[in-house]
Amino acid sequence: MRKEFITATEVRGTETYSTIYAFNIYDESIDLQEAVKKAAAAYINTDAGYKVYQHNCQCFNWGDFFLYVPNSFLKLFGFEKEFSDITQADVNFDEQLASEQDLKFSDEKWAILKKELFMNGTESLTDFIGDKVPDDNDTVDNLLDQIAEQMPDEELYKFYEKYCLEQQLTSKWKTQQLIRRINDVAAFIPSSEELELDHFDDIEINGENVSGWFALSCNGSCTHTINEFLKPIITDDEIEKYDIDVRKIFDDLHVVYCG
Repeated sequence: MRKEFITATEVRGTETYSTIYAFNIYDESIDLQEAVKKAAAAYINTDAGYKVYQHNCQCFNWGDFFLYVPNSFLKLFGFEKEFSDITQADVNFDEQLASEQDLKFSDEKWAILKKELFMNGTESLTDFIGDKVPDDNDTVDNLLDQIAEQMPDEELYKFYEKYCLEQQLTSKWKTQQLIRRINDVAAFIPSSEELELDHFDDIEINGENVSGWFALSCNGSCTHTINEFLKPIITDDEIEKYDIDVRKIFDDLHVVYCG
């Protein structure tokens, strides 16, 4: 089912008025406007519809259609009217809905940025600090916090974009890919068995040793491999590269795991 809206405009003198009509479409193949016209033509040939048509001086517009034609009649044409309240507002298409003043650099983003600065080494730390990097890590950590507290959010976002943004987007994409893989595997598990994810080190696949999480089917007493998913659903290298908390994902999906 899809929902579709039609805006009907009416000119009264120098003023133009608009009314929005909502419809639930059950037959995905139909063209709504054509279906409405077919339904209207059929309706005015019923006794009730003919009476309305004559009463309206042989006119039957969108307002008449929405007011008089019952949904029980329209379902025969693959759609029906939706009577939820709809509020209309006219806006400027080019109106800017957000600006730099709305950027708020969160503590969570700062924790991610600081971690990336440390991981990238002296060059990125020097870039952020703007001076020589102290030798002691605790001193560097405190210095980063002090600089971040005084730095405008838009500047922090520039560093975040430079050092973190692509990594975070890729990590989120990889996380969604892992969730899809788990759901795909679950679809192959018989109803009498249960999906189990186990971690194995140095499994030889196509001549290479791979460590990661493998999908197994458990019947309560033993587990066995799934022919369609002999490769790991995610490798240790991918977990480290994309910084994915796989156990949290498994817990959120209520999947049994070992390792």
